[in-house]
Parts: sequence; C-alpha cells; structure tokens
Amino acid sequence: MYLYDIEWNDLVKKIPPLLAEAIVKSIRRVYSKCAELNLKCTDPPCVISPLLKCLGYNEYQVRRFWSILESLGDNISLEIYRHSLAHFNLLLSYRKETVMHLRNNCIPLDEIDCLRLGSECIKTPHAHALYVYIDGRIEHTSIRVNVIRALYFLYLKNPRIVDELMNALIDVIWERGSPLKLYNMVLSALNIGSSILQLILPIVPGNIRDLLRLSPILRKISSSK
Repeated sequence: MYLYDIEWNDLVKKIPPLLAEAIVKSIRRVYSKCAELNLKCTDPPCVISPLLKCLGYNEYQVRRFWSILESLGDNISLEIYRHSLAHFNLLLSYRKETVMHLRNNCIPLDEIDCLRLGSECIKTPHAHALYVYIDGRIEHTSIRVNVIRALYFLYLKNPRIVDELMNALIDVIWERGSPLKLYNMVLSALNIGSSILQLILPIVPGNIRDLLRLSPILRKISSSK
C-alpha cells in the first residue's frame, strides 16, 4: 500500500520522535561505515533489527518500530521537491526479506557488497528491512536513488556537513528550536552536490526562500512551527 503525499503533521503523529530519530541515526551509522569500510553501498537497507540493537534500542523498542511501520503500509511517500518539470519524493519502503549484514558488525549490506565479502556476509531470511529512496521524475524520465548511496558520496566530500545535516534533522524531529539550521544544512548539502544536481534539477535552491518554494515538506515543517 502506498501513502502518497502524507502530511508532515500526520507522519509526526504516527511515528513517535524516538523511532523517527532511530531512522536518522541508522542512516548516519550506515553511510559513515560505508566510507570507513570502503563498501559500495549501492542499495542497502538503512534500518535492520541488528543495527537498531547496536544503536542501543531495546527489544521492545525494536518490535514497536517494526509494528508501526507495518501499520503504515509498505511505502510512505513525502514530497521533497516540486517543479513544473520535475518532482521528487522521499520514499520509505518497508519490506520483509532476506537481510544481509556484516559478520561481527550490524551494518546492513546489499547483494553487491555481500558477494564481495563472501563468508563475512551473514544472511537472515524473513527479516524486517527499511529502505529509503529519493524517487521522482524529470519530464518523462524516472529516477530512484538509495538515500544511503547519495549521502555516502556527499560524506566522502564533506563529512562534517552531512553529519550536521543529520543532527539538524534530529533537532526538528524533537522540535528543538527553529528549523532554520536544517534549512541551512540542506542548502550546504545541495551546494556540495551542485555540480551533479545542476544536470538533473531545473532549479537548485541557493537560498532559503527558493528552498521553501520548491520543497513542500520543508515548507510544511516551517508552517508547523
């Protein structure tokens, strides 16, 4: 089941801050380990149960996390960019599948890294997994990129900016202060990837006004404050 254009306020009501924070912390752990361990990380899940436990969440919190995601459906779509020539969503995709992760580590792997690592890759069938994608269209062309993959490349260029972006997102989840820091960090991240984004997006936001005009989800965060 798809939940298209779910409202920010509705999502906040359905996913408690602790669990939303768990998604952000998981993403941060995965892209940083991808860089540290020189993994390809083309299409790994961003959250699996072993990773949640490594991050300090107890058994009840892990079960609660997956129960909430199951109740929301297979896919949750948040509109992050809207232009007459292009639109992009943040797509949260929940699955039950064979999950792969690194032996003696809780980092999720995709098929490519699992094959490269051989016996160091552990497989667990019928397990929970959450993937997050940037998903959209430019005129008649569809694009889908795993958010771990995108953040991994940005992290290689500027680790501080990407980590601060994650921190700013956690602050917004917990409603700590103004979302202004998040907007500034999004602009900084866009600037890091501007050489590629200019080839893809009709307009790459360069200031907060353009950012809020082009990003429905950030505009809704602003209006909720």
